[in-house]
Amino acid sequence: MADPHAVIETLVRRPFFWRSDRPLPLVLVVGRDGGAFDAARRLAAPFEDSLPQATVRAGEYDTLRELVEALAGEHGELGKPVGGSFLPPPRFPLVQFVLWARRQREEPPSGEPVDVPGRTWPPDPQSRTGQEEFKERLKDWRRGRYGGDRGRRTAADFLGRAATTWVPVGTLAAWSLGGASDLVGLIPWALGVLVAVVGTLIQAMLSIRGSFFNGWFRKQPYLTRKPFERLPKYALRIADASEEEVERLLVHALCQDLRQAYQKWLIPWPSWGRGLYAMLVLDARWSGDVNERLLRTLEETVEETGLLPPLLVLAAVPDSFAPGSRPVTAGRMSDLSTLVASWRTAARRRVPPLRLMVSAPAIPPDDDYRPRLLGSRLRAIGYWCVMALLLIGPVVLLGRIQQDRNAHCGGLSWVERMDKECVGVVNADGPTPDGLFSSDEITKLVARIDHNNDLARQAGTYVSVVLFGEYSVAQDQNDSAFVGARAELTAVEEYQRGVSGAPRLQVLVANAGTNFHRGRRTAELVSEMAAEDPRVLGVIGFQRSVRGVEEAIRTLHTAKIPMLVTTATADRLGYLADDPARSGSGYTSPYVFRLGPSNRRQARLAARYARHRLLGRVPKPSAVVVQDQTDDDNYTNNLADDYADEARAVGITVSDRVAYKDRGTGMDLAVSRACGHGPDLLLYAGRAADFLDFLRYIEGKDCGKEPIKVLAGDDVIKAVANSGPVIGDYRRVQVYYAALASRELWRGGTVAPTGFVQSLLSGRHPKESDDNLILSYDAAKLFYERVNAAYRGGLPSRGDVLYQISLVSPRDRWNGSSGVISFGAAAHEPEDKTIAIMKVNDAGRSEVAYRCGRLATTEPEEGKEKNGEERICPNLDGDAGERAARNAPAAVPSAGPSAPARQDAAGSGR
Repeated sequence: MADPHAVIETLVRRPFFWRSDRPLPLVLVVGRDGGAFDAARRLAAPFEDSLPQATVRAGEYDTLRELVEALAGEHGELGKPVGGSFLPPPRFPLVQFVLWARRQREEPPSGEPVDVPGRTWPPDPQSRTGQEEFKERLKDWRRGRYGGDRGRRTAADFLGRAATTWVPVGTLAAWSLGGASDLVGLIPWALGVLVAVVGTLIQAMLSIRGSFFNGWFRKQPYLTRKPFERLPKYALRIADASEEEVERLLVHALCQDLRQAYQKWLIPWPSWGRGLYAMLVLDARWSGDVNERLLRTLEETVEETGLLPPLLVLAAVPDSFAPGSRPVTAGRMSDLSTLVASWRTAARRRVPPLRLMVSAPAIPPDDDYRPRLLGSRLRAIGYWCVMALLLIGPVVLLGRIQQDRNAHCGGLSWVERMDKECVGVVNADGPTPDGLFSSDEITKLVARIDHNNDLARQAGTYVSVVLFGEYSVAQDQNDSAFVGARAELTAVEEYQRGVSGAPRLQVLVANAGTNFHRGRRTAELVSEMAAEDPRVLGVIGFQRSVRGVEEAIRTLHTAKIPMLVTTATADRLGYLADDPARSGSGYTSPYVFRLGPSNRRQARLAARYARHRLLGRVPKPSAVVVQDQTDDDNYTNNLADDYADEARAVGITVSDRVAYKDRGTGMDLAVSRACGHGPDLLLYAGRAADFLDFLRYIEGKDCGKEPIKVLAGDDVIKAVANSGPVIGDYRRVQVYYAALASRELWRGGTVAPTGFVQSLLSGRHPKESDDNLILSYDAAKLFYERVNAAYRGGLPSRGDVLYQISLVSPRDRWNGSSGVISFGAAAHEPEDKTIAIMKVNDAGRSEVAYRCGRLATTEPEEGKEKNGEERICPNLDGDAGERAARNAPAAVPSAGPSAPARQDAAGSGR
């Protein structure tokens, strides 16, 4: 036989959270004398400190209103805190409003006679004076309802409940609006905080005022609040109503307040954590007693409204308690378990028979039963965990999301923040966010590319090419990195804008960081993007041959992505070692195609031109190589090596190799040392940013026979483009430099220039670096035309594009703005690529001093030159054997302080 206490515990324990609440019976205990109430009280005794509970003896209260106030008033028994529940007690705003309104009937205004003709209290509900009086009283009641510490606790409770809803909503608002990107665009954060704060305050105020629940009065049948009826007027109607109407409203409001305390709200509410129902022990053995009237009114209102309260009632009733017309489940207390099962079967109906009648035993049940409360307490703890998660979790999550957004520069898919730079493909997800680049000029150029990309995507059919460069470089007109980046963006944007056929061209800008320090990681991001997007068919760019570019090429080679290299001039760019431990093993990547001439071709032309044209009458010419030996600047080291080798090959003695580093540090000393040798020629293997300082030091020193001749590498074209007049004003120095491509090569020639070159000759982009500008334009044009050749109505593969580019060979040369383009069959090196020696004249303008390579396929090849000089242009690239030797790893000789260590060519170049 089951212990009756265990059965009661089963009744008051709520089901699991995901299951609906079950109806609770009115357990009516009958017995002789006081045995029924004693049995009911003993059944409830083990639970009275564990759940909201009240015990009402017979005769304690005279009216039903007093009884309800004792149960659910501002100091009611059902609303007192429950120790160990970890939850706030149920609150009864509806009951307390009805009690307050009814209490006004007994509190006429002080000092005003109410028994004179025309003066009645409470006033007529239609009376404006009465409504204003009740309005003021309602305000006073609300202000004084929760005074002192209790008011602060109540306000904190409702603020906490509201915050668990609105903090996540505000977080969602901030997240959906994009969050803060790179410390700009803080509006989403502000809106999220505003939504959270305003929503919390509004909900908390509505809860504290009772407005959050008062709408229920319009939905219930007793003294129904009319649509749009103001609350003071409704309170006046309650004060003026009959006692019977108010009693039914009070009991029904009590049920509704309990229902709200246990209802599973969509928003976080303590009802989520309540594990035990409330309990009421009632001595209703005397007919006509207020307790008996409460029991009958409760039963009637529940049957009339269908509102089943989460309240277990244990009521002692007399043997003569009339069942009336309502069915009743009856039996002995020893059969309570069977009776409950039978009652539950009946309770499956919407409004079950509430009465469950049991007979009190002769011996009252013990009251030392220990209920099992672990489950209910764990449920309460779980609720607080959810509260904490909803309050702290969204903020933490938003913080982590923001960290991720910051790490990915505003949430970009293929971008990462590294050392305050945003590296990766900045416009793969759409237009580039603001604030990614320090240069306004680069930002505007990328924005124009983004606009062209939008047009390409709107066309539906498009292919993508990645422009790989260094775009977070600071804006500095004397910095070759900045000028080169600006020029290649200008050229690619101009070509992209002119593409109108199918497929259209989308340019994805990949920023590899200053000095390509993040070249490898950027290439990994490009490879990951290309693996997901088959429209990405190739990569162009790589303006400088630094270590990051070498690493990027190796990474993209592994991903089998075709690459068109523009102004990176390393002799062995794209060389891949089979075994790093074995010297001489390796091959050049079949995915790399170089558009510009190599450092070796440049140095060989410079040495031959110097020997046969600049120093033709000097019997034993000498030269000094001045090089930038900044760490990781492999271009200057490689070019200096090539200068020294090629100068010696044509009979020029290299007296010394002097070095400076770190943006001109030691330049004065290096120039003094070079001039101390009294050379016939200075070979400058440095950067454009240092070139003007180099010339200024030479101009101010005694540097041998005047004017001293300076022959510089291709990088200085940026300095010449910006400061040509300054260079032209120098009188103690003559400046020559190598040009990979230049608009001046086409001026006044017999070959008709391309449309792009013609626009340059007409004055477009006068301050841009010609080699970056022209070679980048050629790269974009060659890529798109090869894609078009592979396009057959469907998207070509990267293998198709690779094959089409490889067809640009000596048998099928391609005319570009930089001259004839033809790739070798094995190494994809440019064949007989156009290159020139430029001279800066007195006006500061560059003019062609000598050119090798054809500008167009219609131009005849070089033949014997006048006076039998045929040793400048022929075989500038070297024969096959020499090229193979260059592809092998170079030995690293020891070097003294005047001869810097020769760098491995695998990591060298412009």
